[in-house]
Amino acid sequence: MQEFRLIQVADLHLGAGQEHHLDNWRKVLAWVAREQPALAVVNGDLVMSDPDSETDHAFARAEVDRIGIPCRFLPGNHDIGDNVLFGKMAKRVNAERMARFLRHYGEDRWSFSAAGWGFVGFNAQLFGSGGLAAEAEQWAWIEHSLAALACKPVALFTHKPLFLDHPGEADHEDLSLRQSCLDAASRARLLGLAHAHGVRLISSGHKHQTRTFSLEGIYHFWCPSTACVNGAPSALHWGMREVGFIDYRFRADGSFEHRIVGADFLFRHENYIRKLVNGE
Repeated sequence: MQEFRLIQVADLHLGAGQEHHLDNWRKVLAWVAREQPALAVVNGDLVMSDPDSETDHAFARAEVDRIGIPCRFLPGNHDIGDNVLFGKMAKRVNAERMARFLRHYGEDRWSFSAAGWGFVGFNAQLFGSGGLAAEAEQWAWIEHSLAALACKPVALFTHKPLFLDHPGEADHEDLSLRQSCLDAASRARLLGLAHAHGVRLISSGHKHQTRTFSLEGIYHFWCPSTACVNGAPSALHWGMREVGFIDYRFRADGSFEHRIVGADFLFRHENYIRKLVNGE
């Protein structure tokens, strides 16, 4: 049976001249060299923290280029800034940051077919933009891309998860929670399209946690970070605080398999310790 194997790597957080997290990325490269999946979805937050750091973008791209297999790229909040209306970071999405990402990685959304499946990745940072033309353009593109994949099971990839507790939750007042997922209006619109167009799974990153569940016919996956876990152990979490990535196998009969890889051989860096030491 025809099979398409891809890995999703998220939240790499690579920085020029900064060794932390790089050890794990080198282990990922070694695993890929052994396993040889067909594709890597690089699902946002490639750079350490600053979306305006040209050197970090160049360093991250050079490191990803060492992977030896084709890649598809999506931006995260640390790559192009946080969502305009629903973000937390001081730096928000704008045309300059989007252009920088496209210059380094060549794309911020994509659609293709393989093994009888459709695959769609989009820029989660554009949602809740307050009227940016790029957001309207992307919504039209998403609708067109899903319609073009009619009769195929579809896998969606996005940096931020759709929600924390349930699809009908309101936008959180707490900024840390608010920036953790899509805003309520964008989520409702996206889920409406997903149910109308045969979406079978939605795979995200951002939270540095592993979480998997199914709801209303759609599987939701939170991909862990290859870099580190975030937050102190006492902080509120929805998934498992672990490092790793997802190894997917999609089959022509509409089935798929997944496994979380790396928790047994990547370093489980505790990011909050480094921040405490550095006074961040």
